Amino acid sequence: METTVQRPSLADRLNDQHTTEVLHRLLDHAETLDQTLSAAGELPNLLAIAVDVFDAVSRNASQAGIDIEQRGTQLMQLLLQITEPTNLEALERLVARLPKLAEGSALLDELPNLIATAVDVFDEWATQVKAEGIDLEQSVRQGLHAALYLGGHIRKEELDRIGYLLKSDVLSEHSVSTVGMAGSALSSCHRGTCEHPVPNRVGVFGLLGAIRDPNTQRALSFGLQFAKCFGGVLEQQPTSDRCPPTPSNP
Repeated sequence: METTVQRPSLADRLNDQHTTEVLHRLLDHAETLDQTLSAAGELPNLLAIAVDVFDAVSRNASQAGIDIEQRGTQLMQLLLQITEPTNLEALERLVARLPKLAEGSALLDELPNLIATAVDVFDEWATQVKAEGIDLEQSVRQGLHAALYLGGHIRKEELDRIGYLLKSDVLSEHSVSTVGMAGSALSSCHRGTCEHPVPNRVGVFGLLGAIRDPNTQRALSFGLQFAKCFGGVLEQQPTSDRCPPTPSNP
C-alpha cells in the first residue's frame, strides 16, 4: 500500500513566512539578477571579440618573428621556477631588504653631486699646483716611472734596510742639518772659497798653529762631543749589533 505524502498547497506555501522572506530577497535583487542575465547574454559576443583581438595580436607577433607559444611556455617555466620553495625564500629575504635598497638608491642619487664636488676640489688643487710651477702630468708620470724602476731593481732586503733607515735618527732634523753644514764646508774647501784657506801641505807646526784658529777649535770641539756621544750609543747597543772585527792576515 503506497503512502501518499500530502504536500501543502501553493496558497499555503505563499503565505508561509519563510517563503515570503525568500521572495522579498529575490525581489530586492531582481535588478542585479537582470543585469547578470543581460551580461550572460552578451558573454558569447565578448568571447568572440576577445578571440578576434587575440588572433590579431598573434598575427602581428608572428609577422614580427615572435613565437607566442614559445613565449608562453617560457613564461610558465619561469613561473614554476619562481614558485619553487627556495626561490620564494630568496624573494622573501629580498623583499625584507627593500628598505635598505631604498637607502642605497638615495645614496646613488647623491653620487653625481659627490663626484662633481670631488672634481671641483681636484681642479682647484691642480690649479694651485700649476701656479707653483709644478707640471702635474709630468710629475705623475715620473713618479710612476720611479716606482716601477725601484720595484724592479730593489730587493725586499734592501727595502727593509731603507725602512730601517727611515725609522732611525739618520734623517732626523738635527742629523740632516749637521750633514748639510758638513756638505757646505766640503763644497767650500773644494771650490777654494773657504774663509781661511789652508795650504795643500801642513806639518806638525802648521797643525799646532791651525789649532789656535777659532773655527778649527769649534770643529775639534764638535768632533770630541760627537766622539763622546757615539761612545755612549755604542755602550747602549748590544755587541751583536756592532760590525764584527776584521780578521788580521797572518
